[in-house]
Parts: sequence; C-alpha cells; structure tokens
Amino acid sequence: MSSTQQLRIAPVAASIDNPDDWEGLANQITAGAGMPTAITPEMIIGMIGSAVPLLFAADAARDANLLRGTFSDSVIAQCMRNSGGLMDAQPTTAAVRLVGSRVVDGHPVVRTHLSIQTHAGGGTPTTQNQFWDLQFGGQVTVGQPNCPNCGAPIGTGELICGHCHTDVRSVIDVPIVVSRLDLY
Repeated sequence: MSSTQQLRIAPVAASIDNPDDWEGLANQITAGAGMPTAITPEMIIGMIGSAVPLLFAADAARDANLLRGTFSDSVIAQCMRNSGGLMDAQPTTAAVRLVGSRVVDGHPVVRTHLSIQTHAGGGTPTTQNQFWDLQFGGQVTVGQPNCPNCGAPIGTGELICGHCHTDVRSVIDVPIVVSRLDLY
C-alpha cells in the first residue's frame, strides 16, 4: 500500500454518545456469555475510528477485500454486491450510539448506531447513518503476503496465488469484528 493510500485511510475521530450505557451493556454481556468482557469503550472507539475510513476507501476503490481482518466474510460479500453505495464520500468523524447487546453463537455482540459525518465529492458535508453489529471475539479470513507453497508475492486482496494457484487464505482471531452492517 502506498503512502498516498495510507493517507486516505487515516483514522477518523470517533466518540460514543452514550458512554454511561456501557456498564449496563457489559453486565448484559457478562450475564449472557457467562464471563465479563475484556472489550472497553476505548477499544470500540479505536476500532470504529479505523474501520469507518476502511469501509469508505474499499467502497471508493470497489475493492471489498480491503475489509478483510475487520469485517466478517458475510459483510465483505454484502459490500461486494453493493459496491459504490457510499457515493465516494470521505468520512470525517463518527458518532457511536450503543444500542443493545446479545450473545450470538457464544460471542457477545453489541449493536451500534453510527452517525458518520462525510464530505461528498464536491466538499458538501453530509451525514450517513449506519447500524453495525460488533462481535467481540471472532475469526476472519485474510490473505497472506507470500504464497506458502511457492513463495510468490500475493497482491492486496488476492486469496489465490496467481503463480501456482494455491489458496493463500488464513483464518485469524480478532478482538472485534463487524459481523453485520445495515446502511439506511
């Protein structure tokens, strides 16, 4: 990734509008999962501040593979099907509202509402609203930088070696993954 691309994917300022609700959600997670969560509001803010610009950059580049490692495979597939839906806007900030929590397949999930401030192509400020389900603990599929079979370099987002056709996917554990994304 070039330094120009890295500059465009710089984190945005994020904040939680209702931080006082975290204690109640954490208690729900503890009751539902049978153990307290290690995730903190600061971790959620950091993750969202980094994930929002990734989502917009992937949409603008029409390359949902940029989302690997942060978004679940089903969300990546959804973004591939709906490529271009974010209208090439650039995010500037993200305000997060904690909505609720539940346990899905043994993993705590916190529903969040994001109000993302953006600048459209002409610089016009806009707001995009989204719901994200944040799953605490999970596995995601990522590609490897070099083929484990032949050693050839693997391009960004590629999951199959172009030289020897080896599957270069790897499954990794992450602390937070976006398991569902609803745009409206």
